[in-house]
Amino acid sequence: MVSIVICHRDKKLLTQFKKNVKETIGSPFEFVIIDNKANDYNIFQAYNLGIEQSQFDIICFSHEDIIFHTQDWGKKVKKHFEDENTGMIGVVGGNAFPNCPSPWWNSNYLNDHLIHNIQHWKDGFTPQQSVNSQPYNNIKNCTLEYHNPTGENRIKAVAIDGFLMCAHKRALKKCKFDEKTFNGFHCYDTDICLQVGQTHNIYVVYDILIEHLSMGSVAREWAKAAEALADKWKDQLPFFAKEVDAQKIPRYQAKCLLTYCYWIKGMDMPDHEIKEIIRKYLNLNHRFVSQESLLLWLWSKLGYKLARIPYRLSKNLIN
Repeated sequence: MVSIVICHRDKKLLTQFKKNVKETIGSPFEFVIIDNKANDYNIFQAYNLGIEQSQFDIICFSHEDIIFHTQDWGKKVKKHFEDENTGMIGVVGGNAFPNCPSPWWNSNYLNDHLIHNIQHWKDGFTPQQSVNSQPYNNIKNCTLEYHNPTGENRIKAVAIDGFLMCAHKRALKKCKFDEKTFNGFHCYDTDICLQVGQTHNIYVVYDILIEHLSMGSVAREWAKAAEALADKWKDQLPFFAKEVDAQKIPRYQAKCLLTYCYWIKGMDMPDHEIKEIIRKYLNLNHRFVSQESLLLWLWSKLGYKLARIPYRLSKNLIN
């Protein structure tokens, strides 16, 4: 039996979602609808209320803008949790997370983007698509995304995307959505995954196909939450759900931090603030390990524009 928790904002989407679930789940379930049309809760508060109100051992935290394409998906979810070491499952995620502000889809240098979904994109947005991305059903700005590096039915992950996260209550006994550190609608998924991952395994599964009708946004509010997440977990990051070459970790983390700095630069964050962020998160013991770490170090000292000059002169010397 499955409790489906929704932080509800849109009546039309919820009606569509409930109809789709009833037609596809194939097992007993309940809806736990947290009415947030008046914006009374942040996502952390809403989901904690959902946990309190849920009756069943398996809880699916779901956005209301998804469509299940797999029949009897409730039975498949239940089957995954027969393994008592399994704490959470989702359909999209990553198996690496760095010690700096970052999303689950961070640099694929060490992070396998574990993906199996139908994704709708914003007009004018060009996604970094998965290996087997292909247009879906002639729908504009919609693709079938699939990346499975092992070919297995499920792959261990560090973090999963919040549009669908299924958890077993045994994994939530000592975990809750962190209302103290966060107060908005970002990083709730990664933070709860990092909590659950301390005691249970997290997986991206490939036997449930979902259509996601929107894409997330990376803006100032997300950046603020991402930094709070990195600060909260700084003594334990990075995390990997697979074996990695330890010598590659410094470059991986520099790549993630550089990407983050480009993003916040695109959000018109002042350069002096970005310099402070680099100083905070860059491991200076590895500043010359890679082109990315060199550019970050120069950026932290000179600012972005001036850093580009010596960086261009030296980039051929460092691989």
